[in-house]
Amino acid sequence: MALEPFEYVVILTSLILGLGITQLLTSTADIFSNLKNVNVGYAHSLLIIVVFNLHIQEWWESYQTANMVEEWTMPMVLFVLIYPISLFTLARMIFPTGLRETETDLDAYYFDQWPWFFFVFLLVPVISIFQNIIIGGYGYETQILQYLLAAVILIFLVFRINNRWAHIGFLALQIIVWIFWLANENRVL
Repeated sequence: MALEPFEYVVILTSLILGLGITQLLTSTADIFSNLKNVNVGYAHSLLIIVVFNLHIQEWWESYQTANMVEEWTMPMVLFVLIYPISLFTLARMIFPTGLRETETDLDAYYFDQWPWFFFVFLLVPVISIFQNIIIGGYGYETQILQYLLAAVILIFLVFRINNRWAHIGFLALQIIVWIFWLANENRVL
Protein backbone atom coordinates (compact mmCIF):
# COMPACT_ATOMS: atom_id res chain seq x y z
CA MET A 1 0.00 0.00 0.00
CA ALA A 2 1.46 3.35 -1.06
CA LEU A 3 1.64 6.27 1.30
CA GLU A 4 -0.38 9.38 0.59
CA PRO A 5 1.77 12.51 0.13
CA PHE A 6 0.68 13.94 3.51
CA GLU A 7 1.55 10.68 5.28
CA TYR A 8 4.98 10.74 3.68
CA VAL A 9 5.60 14.33 4.85
CA VAL A 10 4.17 13.83 8.34
CA ILE A 11 6.55 10.91 8.95
CA LEU A 12 9.54 13.23 8.52
CA THR A 13 7.87 15.97 10.56
CA SER A 14 7.12 13.49 13.35
CA LEU A 15 10.70 12.19 13.30
CA ILE A 16 12.08 15.70 13.77
CA LEU A 17 9.58 16.47 16.54
CA GLY A 18 10.36 13.09 18.12
CA LEU A 19 14.07 13.92 18.13
CA GLY A 20 13.32 17.21 19.89
CA ILE A 21 11.12 15.49 22.47
CA THR A 22 13.81 12.83 22.95
CA GLN A 23 16.39 15.56 23.54
CA LEU A 24 14.15 17.23 26.12
CA LEU A 25 13.23 14.03 27.96
CA THR A 26 16.75 12.54 27.90
CA SER A 27 18.37 15.74 29.14
CA THR A 28 15.70 16.21 31.81
CA ALA A 29 16.25 12.61 32.96
CA ASP A 30 20.00 13.31 33.10
CA ILE A 31 19.31 16.32 35.31
CA PHE A 32 17.12 14.30 37.68
CA SER A 33 19.62 11.47 37.86
CA ASN A 34 22.29 13.94 39.00
CA LEU A 35 20.07 16.40 40.88
CA LYS A 36 22.34 16.72 43.90
CA ASN A 37 25.14 18.04 41.67
CA VAL A 38 23.05 20.28 39.39
CA ASN A 39 21.79 23.78 40.09
CA VAL A 40 18.41 23.89 38.38
CA GLY A 41 16.92 27.34 37.81
CA TYR A 42 13.26 28.28 37.48
CA ALA A 43 13.68 30.05 34.14
CA HIS A 44 15.54 27.11 32.62
CA SER A 45 13.00 24.61 33.95
CA LEU A 46 10.10 26.68 32.60
CA LEU A 47 11.80 26.96 29.21
CA ILE A 48 12.04 23.16 29.07
CA ILE A 49 8.29 22.93 29.72
CA VAL A 50 7.50 25.63 27.12
CA VAL A 51 9.61 23.96 24.44
CA PHE A 52 8.11 20.55 25.24
CA ASN A 53 4.61 22.02 24.97
CA LEU A 54 5.48 23.60 21.62
CA HIS A 55 6.63 20.22 20.32
CA ILE A 56 3.40 18.52 21.41
CA GLN A 57 1.26 21.36 20.04
CA GLU A 58 3.05 21.23 16.67
CA TRP A 59 2.58 17.47 16.50
CA TRP A 60 -1.14 17.92 17.21
CA GLU A 61 -1.59 20.80 14.77
CA SER A 62 0.42 19.16 11.98
CA TYR A 63 -2.38 16.67 11.45
CA GLN A 64 -4.58 19.54 10.28
CA THR A 65 -2.15 20.18 7.41
CA ALA A 66 -3.55 17.13 5.60
CA ASN A 67 -6.68 19.07 4.70
CA MET A 68 -4.94 22.36 3.94
CA VAL A 69 -2.33 21.47 1.32
CA GLU A 70 -3.69 20.31 -2.01
CA GLU A 71 -0.38 19.59 -3.72
CA TRP A 72 2.85 18.69 -1.93
CA THR A 73 5.89 20.13 -3.67
CA MET A 74 9.48 20.18 -2.42
CA PRO A 75 9.28 23.91 -1.50
CA MET A 76 6.04 23.23 0.43
CA VAL A 77 7.62 20.31 2.29
CA LEU A 78 10.66 22.42 3.20
CA PHE A 79 8.35 25.24 4.31
CA VAL A 80 6.43 22.84 6.57
CA LEU A 81 9.67 21.39 7.99
CA ILE A 82 11.09 24.79 9.04
CA TYR A 83 8.92 24.92 12.18
CA PRO A 84 9.79 21.48 13.61
CA ILE A 85 13.45 22.04 12.72
CA SER A 86 13.48 25.31 14.69
CA LEU A 87 11.82 23.54 17.64
CA PHE A 88 14.41 20.74 17.53
CA THR A 89 17.22 23.32 17.39
CA LEU A 90 15.79 25.07 20.43
CA ALA A 91 15.40 21.77 22.31
CA ARG A 92 19.02 20.92 21.58
CA MET A 93 20.35 24.35 22.54
CA ILE A 94 18.75 24.67 25.97
CA PHE A 95 21.00 22.02 27.47
CA PRO A 96 24.78 22.35 27.79
CA THR A 97 26.53 20.32 25.10
CA GLY A 98 29.92 20.13 23.45
CA LEU A 99 32.55 22.09 25.37
CA ARG A 100 29.96 22.97 28.02
CA GLU A 101 28.52 19.49 28.57
CA THR A 102 30.06 19.17 32.04
CA GLU A 103 28.35 22.36 33.18
CA THR A 104 26.09 21.77 36.17
CA ASP A 105 24.77 25.27 36.93
CA LEU A 106 21.78 25.34 34.58
CA ASP A 107 20.57 28.64 36.03
CA ALA A 108 23.88 30.32 35.11
CA TYR A 109 23.84 28.54 31.74
CA TYR A 110 20.34 29.86 30.99
CA PHE A 111 21.23 33.45 31.84
CA ASP A 112 24.48 33.22 29.89
CA GLN A 113 22.81 31.77 26.79
CA TRP A 114 19.27 33.18 26.86
CA PRO A 115 19.80 35.66 23.97
CA TRP A 116 20.65 32.73 21.69
CA PHE A 117 17.67 30.75 22.96
CA PHE A 118 15.39 33.74 22.40
CA PHE A 119 16.79 34.38 18.92
CA VAL A 120 15.82 30.85 17.85
CA PHE A 121 12.63 31.12 19.92
CA LEU A 122 11.71 34.21 17.87
CA LEU A 123 11.55 31.98 14.79
CA VAL A 124 8.65 30.05 16.34
CA PRO A 125 5.96 32.76 16.17
CA VAL A 126 7.36 34.23 12.94
CA ILE A 127 7.25 30.89 11.13
CA SER A 128 3.87 30.15 12.68
CA ILE A 129 2.43 33.41 11.32
CA PHE A 130 3.65 32.69 7.80
CA GLN A 131 2.52 29.06 7.87
CA ASN A 132 -0.90 29.96 9.26
CA ILE A 133 -1.42 32.52 6.53
CA ILE A 134 0.09 30.64 3.58
CA ILE A 135 -0.95 27.07 4.41
CA GLY A 136 -3.89 27.54 6.75
CA GLY A 137 -5.47 30.50 4.97
CA TYR A 138 -5.82 32.45 8.20
CA GLY A 139 -5.91 36.23 8.07
CA TYR A 140 -3.24 38.50 9.50
CA GLU A 141 -5.71 39.68 12.13
CA THR A 142 -6.09 36.18 13.58
CA GLN A 143 -2.42 35.94 14.54
CA ILE A 144 -2.59 38.16 17.65
CA LEU A 145 -0.97 35.66 20.05
CA GLN A 146 1.89 35.06 17.63
CA TYR A 147 2.42 38.82 17.18
CA LEU A 148 2.45 39.30 20.96
CA LEU A 149 4.88 36.46 21.50
CA ALA A 150 7.23 37.78 18.80
CA ALA A 151 6.98 41.31 20.20
CA VAL A 152 7.82 40.23 23.76
CA ILE A 153 10.74 38.12 22.58
CA LEU A 154 12.01 41.08 20.55
CA ILE A 155 11.68 43.36 23.60
CA PHE A 156 13.75 40.91 25.64
CA LEU A 157 16.39 40.77 22.91
CA VAL A 158 16.55 44.46 22.02
CA PHE A 159 16.63 45.69 25.60
CA ARG A 160 18.75 42.74 26.80
CA ILE A 161 16.37 42.11 29.70
CA ASN A 162 18.31 39.99 32.16
CA ASN A 163 15.91 40.29 35.06
CA ARG A 164 15.34 36.83 36.51
CA TRP A 165 11.70 37.50 37.44
CA ALA A 166 10.91 38.93 34.00
CA HIS A 167 12.14 35.69 32.41
CA ILE A 168 10.28 33.51 34.90
CA GLY A 169 7.07 35.54 34.45
CA PHE A 170 7.29 35.47 30.66
CA LEU A 171 7.84 31.72 30.52
CA ALA A 172 5.19 30.99 33.19
CA LEU A 173 2.68 33.09 31.26
CA GLN A 174 3.30 30.98 28.16
CA ILE A 175 2.55 27.83 30.11
CA ILE A 176 -0.69 29.38 31.40
CA VAL A 177 -1.70 30.35 27.85
CA TRP A 178 -0.91 26.83 26.68
CA ILE A 179 -3.09 25.37 29.46
CA PHE A 180 -5.98 27.59 28.32
CA TRP A 181 -5.42 26.47 24.71
CA LEU A 182 -5.40 22.86 25.86
CA ALA A 183 -8.58 23.32 27.90
CA ASN A 184 -10.37 24.73 24.84
CA GLU A 185 -8.95 22.32 22.27
CA ASN A 186 -11.71 19.91 21.38
CA ARG A 187 -10.71 18.69 17.93
CA VAL A 188 -10.25 14.97 17.51
CA LEU A 189 -7.82 13.17 15.21
